[in-house]
Amino acid sequence: MNMRSIYSIALGIAIAMVWSVQIGYTQAPFQCGTSITDLRAIKAQMLANREAMHDMVFPRSVTYVPIRFWRVGKSDGTGKISERIVLDALCTLNQNYADQNIQFYLKEIKDVHNTSVYENPGSFAGAAAIKDLMIYNAINIFITNDAGDGAAAYWQGPAGNTFNSNDWIVCAKSYLGDIRVLTHELGHFFSIPHPFHGWESEAWDPNIHGNPVGLYAPDGQTLNEYADGSNCQTAGDGICDTPADYLHPSNNCTYSANAMDPSGQPISPDPQLYMNYHFGCDSYYFSDEQKANIQNSLFSSTRNYVRPNYVPNTTEITDAPVLIAPIDNEEVPGYTNIILEWDPVPGADMYLVEIDRFQTFTVLPQRFITSTNSLLIDELQPNKKYYWRVRPFNEYYTCTDFSAPESFYTGNVVAVREIEAVKEWAVVPNPTNGQSFVRLSITASSPFDAYLSLVSLTGQSAWRQAEQHFPTGNTTISIPIDNLPAGIYNLVIQSTRGVLTKRIVVQ
Repeated sequence: MNMRSIYSIALGIAIAMVWSVQIGYTQAPFQCGTSITDLRAIKAQMLANREAMHDMVFPRSVTYVPIRFWRVGKSDGTGKISERIVLDALCTLNQNYADQNIQFYLKEIKDVHNTSVYENPGSFAGAAAIKDLMIYNAINIFITNDAGDGAAAYWQGPAGNTFNSNDWIVCAKSYLGDIRVLTHELGHFFSIPHPFHGWESEAWDPNIHGNPVGLYAPDGQTLNEYADGSNCQTAGDGICDTPADYLHPSNNCTYSANAMDPSGQPISPDPQLYMNYHFGCDSYYFSDEQKANIQNSLFSSTRNYVRPNYVPNTTEITDAPVLIAPIDNEEVPGYTNIILEWDPVPGADMYLVEIDRFQTFTVLPQRFITSTNSLLIDELQPNKKYYWRVRPFNEYYTCTDFSAPESFYTGNVVAVREIEAVKEWAVVPNPTNGQSFVRLSITASSPFDAYLSLVSLTGQSAWRQAEQHFPTGNTTISIPIDNLPAGIYNLVIQSTRGVLTKRIVVQ
């Protein structure tokens, strides 16, 4: 039994379009899977908020709302959507809500490995697992393989952050890149009904519903809105600047039916509303009254937990990273403990790094998010060519591009192998005590070349020196540490003849 009591929506449109998130932002046919029970709760909450907020004066500044994206995969870890599609989706949300003084920022991206949630998030097992994962300090969006019954996404109520509330959004991963779907479901999160409220179970058909239609929508409870809007405060979606609508989906952003309201007047639905079921439009929007009701919801008590009174880093990022190491087409000594470095990008707090055997970055690339301008990579294949690129972003600004990709070749050195030429080596002082540098001393029985680097315990490069020649005999090198935060670092000496590591404690 589906915990959401998902209903089938007979839209009467064929989903013949093959759509992939790899294409980018797309308009694909979609249907919302929010249940009848939750849709009724949405309208009731909207009307209650409207009454409670009647005299509310809203702030004129932007309200920043946190979002937590949950990348859901199978229990074996496979199937998760890529982080870059998540960043693109957040960028689109901010563009779509920019005229409402509402902007979203990335609270975090978390991974879930649960086949029940991945395949059937609305099932009892799936919904129970999501409930256990919920953290009520951001809007929680779960990106799954399927949203159930052919739906693109849904909002799961009731709203709030109490034990009895659910208040999450599920989006099928093939729709995360669509320009409308998340915007539509966040509309539900902020208590906005469909403009065809009451008709969700079936689209208008004159042979079934008559023309003119009767007083009530197919749900048997909602009054049909009149074309002149005379009953707009309570009928239909309860919003007066969205025209009467009895669900007329289209694949070309047009309304071509001839439906008439209960008084025999023809209606004229608006296909460009985000909350409608039309695709193929050049643009979409929220009506002014929808925007006002979104503000009512945002500042209501059930939404206190998504208003942390926090302003994120809003710096617009205009530069692409410049990749430093490995040098393009360079052959590195080994295939483990490889350090990637790039120039810091102004405004960026985080970087998405992609590594792949192919320049398209579509064949199961490795992806990492780091807060520094370097990354320690392990477990690549020996004697292979790899491509890599870096995308900067911060918690708010994710409308960024990747750097131009560069490549490197791995060698066949395994990190655990010692450099036989090194007879003795030491680092002093260790631990440090306020010194500006430490000294590396090596005694070699034969000459060799190696790369030197300091790497934090979390894998970030703190210092790197290009290839260094070590002759036979004794060599001493000064390593600067005056700008390093206190902590434990690994000094890595990597050559074609092996790898040495030693821990250094910086006090």
